[in-house]
Amino acid sequence: MMQNMNDNLERRLTIVLFLALPLIVLLVFSYYPAVKLFQISLTDWDGLKPTYNFIGLANYKEIISQNTAWKTLVNNLAYVIISVIQTFLGLYFAILLDSNIRAKRFFRSFLFMPYILNGVAVAYMFSYLYNFEDGPINILLRSIGLGDYSIHFLSNTWSANMSLAFMGLWQNTGLAMVIFLGALQSIPKDLYESASMDGANFFDKVRFITIPSMKLVVQINLFLSLNGALQAFFQPFIMTKGGPGDRTQTFASMAYYTAFNFHNFGLASALGIFLLAIVLIVLLIQNIVIRGGGEES
Repeated sequence: MMQNMNDNLERRLTIVLFLALPLIVLLVFSYYPAVKLFQISLTDWDGLKPTYNFIGLANYKEIISQNTAWKTLVNNLAYVIISVIQTFLGLYFAILLDSNIRAKRFFRSFLFMPYILNGVAVAYMFSYLYNFEDGPINILLRSIGLGDYSIHFLSNTWSANMSLAFMGLWQNTGLAMVIFLGALQSIPKDLYESASMDGANFFDKVRFITIPSMKLVVQINLFLSLNGALQAFFQPFIMTKGGPGDRTQTFASMAYYTAFNFHNFGLASALGIFLLAIVLIVLLIQNIVIRGGGEES
Protein backbone atom coordinates (compact mmCIF):
# COMPACT_ATOMS: atom_id res chain seq x y z
CA MET A 1 0.00 0.00 0.00
CA MET A 2 2.85 2.38 0.89
CA GLN A 3 4.47 1.50 -2.43
CA ASN A 4 1.28 2.49 -4.30
CA MET A 5 1.11 5.80 -2.42
CA ASN A 6 4.72 6.54 -3.28
CA ASP A 7 4.07 5.70 -6.94
CA ASN A 8 1.05 8.02 -7.04
CA LEU A 9 2.97 10.81 -5.36
CA GLU A 10 5.87 10.39 -7.77
CA ARG A 11 3.50 10.40 -10.77
CA ARG A 12 1.77 13.58 -9.59
CA LEU A 13 5.09 15.28 -8.86
CA THR A 14 6.34 14.40 -12.35
CA ILE A 15 3.19 15.85 -13.94
CA VAL A 16 3.49 19.07 -11.89
CA LEU A 17 7.15 19.49 -12.81
CA PHE A 18 6.47 18.95 -16.51
CA LEU A 19 3.57 21.42 -16.48
CA ALA A 20 5.28 24.07 -14.35
CA LEU A 21 7.62 25.46 -17.03
CA PRO A 22 5.04 25.80 -19.85
CA LEU A 23 2.56 27.32 -17.38
CA ILE A 24 5.12 29.89 -16.23
CA VAL A 25 5.99 30.74 -19.86
CA LEU A 26 2.26 31.05 -20.66
CA LEU A 27 1.62 33.34 -17.70
CA VAL A 28 4.67 35.56 -18.35
CA PHE A 29 4.39 35.89 -22.12
CA SER A 30 0.62 35.67 -22.73
CA TYR A 31 -1.56 36.45 -19.73
CA TYR A 32 0.62 39.11 -18.10
CA PRO A 33 0.95 41.13 -21.37
CA ALA A 34 -2.83 40.83 -21.85
CA VAL A 35 -3.51 42.19 -18.35
CA LYS A 36 -0.93 44.95 -18.91
CA LEU A 37 -2.55 45.80 -22.26
CA PHE A 38 -5.93 46.20 -20.57
CA GLN A 39 -4.35 48.37 -17.85
CA ILE A 40 -2.76 50.68 -20.46
CA SER A 41 -6.04 50.84 -22.38
CA LEU A 42 -7.52 52.67 -19.38
CA THR A 43 -4.89 55.43 -19.58
CA ASP A 44 -3.73 58.15 -21.97
CA TRP A 45 -0.14 56.93 -21.94
CA ASP A 46 1.98 58.28 -24.82
CA GLY A 47 4.63 55.56 -24.64
CA LEU A 48 7.24 57.85 -23.08
CA LYS A 49 6.02 59.07 -19.71
CA PRO A 50 7.12 56.97 -16.71
CA THR A 51 3.63 57.26 -15.15
CA TYR A 52 0.09 56.62 -16.36
CA ASN A 53 -2.87 58.99 -16.23
CA PHE A 54 -5.99 56.91 -15.55
CA ILE A 55 -8.93 58.00 -17.77
CA GLY A 56 -11.34 55.08 -17.28
CA LEU A 57 -13.27 53.88 -20.33
CA ALA A 58 -12.68 57.04 -22.38
CA ASN A 59 -10.62 55.20 -25.01
CA TYR A 60 -13.37 52.60 -25.51
CA LYS A 61 -16.02 55.32 -25.81
CA GLU A 62 -13.86 57.01 -28.45
CA ILE A 63 -13.54 53.76 -30.45
CA ILE A 64 -17.29 53.14 -30.38
CA SER A 65 -18.12 56.73 -31.36
CA GLN A 66 -15.46 56.95 -34.10
CA ASN A 67 -16.65 56.26 -37.63
CA THR A 68 -13.06 55.49 -38.62
CA ALA A 69 -12.88 52.43 -36.37
CA TRP A 70 -16.08 50.95 -37.83
CA LYS A 71 -15.03 51.73 -41.42
CA THR A 72 -11.71 50.04 -40.73
CA LEU A 73 -13.53 46.99 -39.42
CA VAL A 74 -15.52 46.89 -42.68
CA ASN A 75 -12.20 46.79 -44.55
CA ASN A 76 -11.38 43.63 -42.58
CA LEU A 77 -14.53 42.05 -44.03
CA ALA A 78 -12.67 41.41 -47.31
CA TYR A 79 -10.08 39.39 -45.37
CA VAL A 80 -12.84 37.48 -43.54
CA ILE A 81 -14.53 36.49 -46.83
CA ILE A 82 -11.21 35.39 -48.31
CA SER A 83 -10.34 33.40 -45.15
CA VAL A 84 -13.57 31.38 -45.41
CA ILE A 85 -12.85 30.68 -49.10
CA GLN A 86 -9.28 29.75 -48.16
CA THR A 87 -10.44 27.16 -45.59
CA PHE A 88 -12.83 25.38 -47.91
CA LEU A 89 -10.42 25.61 -50.86
CA GLY A 90 -7.78 23.95 -48.66
CA LEU A 91 -10.29 21.23 -47.76
CA TYR A 92 -11.13 20.73 -51.46
CA PHE A 93 -7.46 20.35 -52.44
CA ALA A 94 -6.79 18.03 -49.48
CA ILE A 95 -9.63 15.67 -50.46
CA LEU A 96 -8.59 15.80 -54.11
CA LEU A 97 -4.90 15.16 -53.39
CA ASP A 98 -5.67 12.38 -50.90
CA SER A 99 -7.28 10.35 -53.67
CA ASN A 100 -5.43 8.17 -56.15
CA ILE A 101 -4.44 10.76 -58.72
CA ARG A 102 -1.15 11.03 -60.55
CA ALA A 103 1.67 13.28 -59.32
CA LYS A 104 -0.23 14.13 -56.12
CA ARG A 105 3.06 14.61 -54.20
CA PHE A 106 4.16 17.21 -56.75
CA PHE A 107 0.85 19.09 -56.51
CA ARG A 108 0.95 19.00 -52.70
CA SER A 109 4.44 20.55 -52.72
CA PHE A 110 3.43 23.03 -55.41
CA LEU A 111 0.42 24.26 -53.40
CA PHE A 112 2.32 24.38 -50.11
CA MET A 113 5.34 26.24 -51.55
CA PRO A 114 3.85 29.80 -51.23
CA TYR A 115 3.44 29.33 -47.46
CA ILE A 116 7.20 29.06 -46.88
CA LEU A 117 7.93 32.27 -48.80
CA ASN A 118 8.69 35.37 -46.79
CA GLY A 119 5.64 37.60 -46.38
CA VAL A 120 7.53 40.76 -47.33
CA ALA A 121 8.80 39.13 -50.52
CA VAL A 122 5.25 38.05 -51.36
CA ALA A 123 4.02 41.60 -50.78
CA TYR A 124 6.61 43.03 -53.19
CA MET A 125 5.78 40.36 -55.76
CA PHE A 126 2.10 41.28 -55.64
CA SER A 127 2.97 44.99 -55.76
CA TYR A 128 4.55 44.28 -59.14
CA LEU A 129 1.60 42.15 -60.31
CA TYR A 130 -0.93 44.80 -59.25
CA ASN A 131 0.92 47.74 -60.81
CA PHE A 132 -1.52 49.56 -63.10
CA GLU A 133 1.04 50.77 -65.66
CA ASP A 134 3.72 48.07 -65.68
CA GLY A 135 2.04 45.07 -64.02
CA PRO A 136 1.94 41.90 -66.17
CA ILE A 137 -1.82 41.46 -65.68
CA ASN A 138 -2.69 44.85 -67.19
CA ILE A 139 0.01 44.48 -69.86
CA LEU A 140 -1.61 41.20 -70.88
CA LEU A 141 -5.07 42.83 -71.01
CA ARG A 142 -3.73 45.64 -73.23
CA SER A 143 -1.85 43.23 -75.50
CA ILE A 144 -5.06 41.36 -76.34
CA GLY A 145 -7.06 44.53 -76.94
CA LEU A 146 -8.73 44.75 -73.54
CA GLY A 147 -6.90 47.87 -72.36
CA ASP A 148 -10.20 49.52 -71.40
CA TYR A 149 -10.60 46.80 -68.79
CA SER A 150 -7.23 47.43 -67.12
CA ILE A 151 -7.68 47.04 -63.39
CA HIS A 152 -6.89 49.57 -60.66
CA PHE A 153 -6.12 46.90 -58.10
CA LEU A 154 -5.09 49.15 -55.21
CA SER A 155 -7.01 52.40 -55.68
CA ASN A 156 -10.67 51.40 -55.51
CA THR A 157 -11.84 50.65 -51.93
CA TRP A 158 -13.40 47.25 -52.44
CA SER A 159 -11.01 45.91 -55.10
CA ALA A 160 -8.02 47.18 -53.09
CA ASN A 161 -9.04 45.29 -49.96
CA MET A 162 -9.95 42.16 -51.91
CA SER A 163 -6.64 42.36 -53.81
CA LEU A 164 -4.68 42.63 -50.57
CA ALA A 165 -6.69 39.84 -48.95
CA PHE A 166 -6.12 37.62 -52.00
CA MET A 167 -2.44 37.51 -51.04
CA GLY A 168 -3.45 35.55 -47.93
CA LEU A 169 -5.46 33.13 -50.05
CA TRP A 170 -2.51 32.56 -52.37
CA GLN A 171 -0.04 32.11 -49.52
CA ASN A 172 -2.01 30.20 -46.87
CA THR A 173 -4.26 27.79 -48.78
CA GLY A 174 -1.37 25.30 -48.88
CA LEU A 175 -1.11 25.31 -45.08
CA ALA A 176 -4.84 24.66 -44.70
CA MET A 177 -4.50 21.82 -47.21
CA VAL A 178 -1.63 20.22 -45.24
CA ILE A 179 -3.61 20.38 -41.97
CA PHE A 180 -6.60 18.74 -43.65
CA LEU A 181 -4.35 16.11 -45.25
CA GLY A 182 -3.06 15.21 -41.77
CA ALA A 183 -6.63 14.86 -40.52
CA LEU A 184 -7.57 12.69 -43.49
CA GLN A 185 -4.84 10.20 -42.53
CA SER A 186 -6.56 9.62 -39.17
CA ILE A 187 -9.83 8.40 -40.75
CA PRO A 188 -9.87 4.56 -40.72
CA LYS A 189 -9.59 3.15 -44.23
CA ASP A 190 -12.02 0.39 -43.22
CA LEU A 191 -14.85 2.92 -43.38
CA TYR A 192 -14.11 3.70 -47.02
CA GLU A 193 -13.74 0.01 -47.91
CA SER A 194 -17.06 -0.79 -46.24
CA ALA A 195 -18.70 2.10 -48.06
CA SER A 196 -17.29 0.88 -51.38
CA MET A 197 -18.72 -2.57 -50.75
CA ASP A 198 -22.11 -0.94 -50.13
CA GLY A 199 -21.89 0.81 -53.49
CA ALA A 200 -20.93 4.33 -52.32
CA ASN A 201 -19.20 6.51 -54.90
CA PHE A 202 -16.49 9.13 -54.31
CA PHE A 203 -18.93 11.93 -53.49
CA ASP A 204 -20.93 9.73 -51.10
CA LYS A 205 -17.76 8.91 -49.17
CA VAL A 206 -16.82 12.58 -48.96
CA ARG A 207 -20.29 13.57 -47.81
CA PHE A 208 -20.98 10.81 -45.28
CA ILE A 209 -17.50 9.87 -44.03
CA THR A 210 -14.87 12.53 -44.74
CA ILE A 211 -16.76 15.72 -43.87
CA PRO A 212 -18.35 14.44 -40.61
CA SER A 213 -15.02 12.97 -39.47
CA MET A 214 -13.22 16.26 -40.05
CA LYS A 215 -15.75 18.57 -38.43
CA LEU A 216 -13.49 19.54 -35.53
CA VAL A 217 -10.45 20.12 -37.78
CA VAL A 218 -12.53 22.30 -40.09
CA GLN A 219 -13.65 24.30 -37.07
CA ILE A 220 -10.07 24.82 -35.84
CA ASN A 221 -8.81 25.71 -39.32
CA LEU A 222 -11.67 28.13 -39.88
CA PHE A 223 -11.05 29.82 -36.54
CA LEU A 224 -7.33 30.23 -37.28
CA SER A 225 -8.15 31.71 -40.69
CA LEU A 226 -10.75 34.13 -39.27
CA ASN A 227 -8.38 35.12 -36.47
CA GLY A 228 -5.70 35.89 -39.06
CA ALA A 229 -8.21 37.83 -41.17
CA LEU A 230 -9.27 40.04 -38.25
CA GLN A 231 -5.61 40.71 -37.42
CA ALA A 232 -4.49 41.35 -41.02
CA PHE A 233 -1.55 43.73 -40.89
CA PHE A 234 1.45 43.26 -43.12
CA GLN A 235 -0.38 43.46 -46.49
CA PRO A 236 -1.67 47.05 -46.07
CA PHE A 237 1.35 48.06 -44.00
CA ILE A 238 3.84 47.10 -46.72
CA MET A 239 1.87 47.73 -49.91
CA THR A 240 -0.43 50.71 -49.32
CA LYS A 241 0.33 52.14 -45.86
CA GLY A 242 -3.42 52.04 -45.32
CA GLY A 243 -4.08 54.35 -48.27
CA PRO A 244 -5.29 55.91 -50.39
CA GLY A 245 -6.89 57.79 -47.50
CA ASP A 246 -7.88 55.06 -45.05
CA ARG A 247 -9.39 52.82 -47.72
CA THR A 248 -7.14 49.84 -46.97
CA GLN A 249 -6.58 50.46 -43.29
CA THR A 250 -7.22 47.34 -41.19
CA PHE A 251 -7.97 47.26 -37.48
CA ALA A 252 -4.46 46.01 -36.64
CA SER A 253 -2.67 48.53 -38.86
CA MET A 254 -4.79 51.35 -37.39
CA ALA A 255 -3.71 50.28 -33.89
CA TYR A 256 -0.09 50.33 -35.03
CA TYR A 257 -0.29 53.83 -36.52
CA THR A 258 -2.22 55.09 -33.47
CA ALA A 259 0.58 53.89 -31.19
CA PHE A 260 3.71 54.71 -33.17
CA ASN A 261 2.67 57.63 -35.42
CA PHE A 262 0.36 59.46 -33.01
CA HIS A 263 1.97 58.24 -29.75
CA ASN A 264 -1.38 57.31 -28.23
CA PHE A 265 -0.59 53.95 -26.70
CA GLY A 266 -3.67 54.07 -24.47
CA LEU A 267 -6.05 54.23 -27.43
CA ALA A 268 -3.96 51.68 -29.37
CA SER A 269 -4.18 49.27 -26.41
CA ALA A 270 -7.95 49.77 -26.26
CA LEU A 271 -8.09 48.91 -29.98
CA GLY A 272 -6.15 45.72 -29.20
CA ILE A 273 -8.58 44.74 -26.44
CA PHE A 274 -11.51 45.61 -28.71
CA LEU A 275 -10.09 43.35 -31.43
CA LEU A 276 -9.59 40.54 -28.88
CA ALA A 277 -13.25 40.84 -27.89
CA ILE A 278 -14.30 40.61 -31.57
CA VAL A 279 -12.18 37.45 -32.02
CA LEU A 280 -13.81 35.86 -28.96
CA ILE A 281 -17.29 36.73 -30.27
CA VAL A 282 -16.42 35.20 -33.66
CA LEU A 283 -15.19 32.05 -31.87
CA LEU A 284 -18.44 31.85 -29.88
CA ILE A 285 -20.60 32.26 -33.01
CA GLN A 286 -18.52 29.70 -34.85
CA ASN A 287 -18.93 27.19 -32.01
CA ILE A 288 -22.69 27.67 -32.06
CA VAL A 289 -22.96 27.35 -35.85
CA ILE A 290 -20.58 24.43 -36.41
CA ARG A 291 -21.22 22.41 -33.27
CA GLY A 292 -24.95 22.94 -33.35
CA GLY A 293 -25.36 24.91 -30.14
CA GLY A 294 -22.27 23.71 -28.30
CA GLU A 295 -22.61 19.94 -28.80
CA GLU A 296 -19.21 18.22 -28.65
CA SER A 297 -18.01 16.58 -31.86
